[in-house]
Amino acid sequence: MENAGIKHTKIFESTKIMIGGFVMLIIAMGIGRFSYTSILPLMQSQAHLSVTESGYLAGSNNLGYLIAAFCAGFIAWGTRRAYHLKIQLVLCIISTGLMGIASSFIWWMILRFLTGISSGLIFVLSSSLVLDALLSDKRQKWIGIFYGGVGTGIALTGLLTPILSHFSWRGTWIGLLVIGIVLLAPVWTFIRDDKTKPKAPNTDSPTSSAENESIFGWLLVTYGLEGLGYIVSATFLVAMVKQMPHMSSFADYSWIIVGIAAVPSTVLWSWWTSKAGYIKPLITAFILQAFGVIMPVWLPNIIGVTLGSILFGGTFMGISMLAIAAARMARPSSGNRAIALMTGFYGIGQILGPIGAGIVLEVAHSYSLSLILATLVLIIAVTILITGAVNSNKRGLLRNY
Repeated sequence: MENAGIKHTKIFESTKIMIGGFVMLIIAMGIGRFSYTSILPLMQSQAHLSVTESGYLAGSNNLGYLIAAFCAGFIAWGTRRAYHLKIQLVLCIISTGLMGIASSFIWWMILRFLTGISSGLIFVLSSSLVLDALLSDKRQKWIGIFYGGVGTGIALTGLLTPILSHFSWRGTWIGLLVIGIVLLAPVWTFIRDDKTKPKAPNTDSPTSSAENESIFGWLLVTYGLEGLGYIVSATFLVAMVKQMPHMSSFADYSWIIVGIAAVPSTVLWSWWTSKAGYIKPLITAFILQAFGVIMPVWLPNIIGVTLGSILFGGTFMGISMLAIAAARMARPSSGNRAIALMTGFYGIGQILGPIGAGIVLEVAHSYSLSLILATLVLIIAVTILITGAVNSNKRGLLRNY
């Protein structure tokens, strides 16, 4: 009975940590990072933000995210992850709200950069905190639910932006600050380090063999191209739909659909991974995402935008989860550095994507060309991944993937 009570208490504690992590992802990713996508059309029309400036603001946020996420993989946080998480959550919420107070483009650049740093640290540290708690209780199947916080955050900000927009673009940013505080307050005490460490992986197992590192280079390049390809749609989807004939009123809903599709996607991709390994689902996710990015260009109507939003939302978090998990398996002796390198390549793509797309938009005066180029990047990425998988399979190194 005593052991059962201890087990029940541990499960209850890890559940609270997971709920706290879920809310942290809503704040860091939904509010801190991706709310810019739904607010962008307001800033373009009311604050006269140009498409080139739009790209630079997105690039500044992604640069901050890259620096934070990359460095976080090489820092020994010890038992102070929760302490640093709380600091970064407060900074993320404040820097987001200050966007509605600042009037200078330079200040917007600085604030988006600072928000990127906070959201990057929150994503890495909350992932570490929650995964440790869940793995120590052998609750791996709950990991997909935790990452569903990203999609929930996107859907939430997509729903709130049209309501908050009645107070102008400034009121929308400030309103998100208030929403962030309301979300954070109930789970503040849930954010704490789990004293139990998860069971160390068996270094003698086949999946821990150094030979499995052969696929890592292919994954690294592929994931970098994913960052470059997906971020164009993630930045400009709402603004593009706003400019479509008879589609302006549907623009905000397109981003809500992305978020709703992303919520269950991590659970579904996790389930398929348990049946088929990482590589086949990853290849499938890339192909579906390429269709999702090009769909609004191919069918510039409500059907095309809806299908594109579903395919995009249903794949972008799945790709991140699958690619990072496969990379960690490929380099078991240096998992944190593998994740940091993957995040670094991904982040570089995320910086170059919006800036390049903004320049293309300025010249071509059309979002279509940017999305076509993004689709081509994703096609190249899946081609590289398939090539790497075939080469590794020929050498008998893909059996555990």
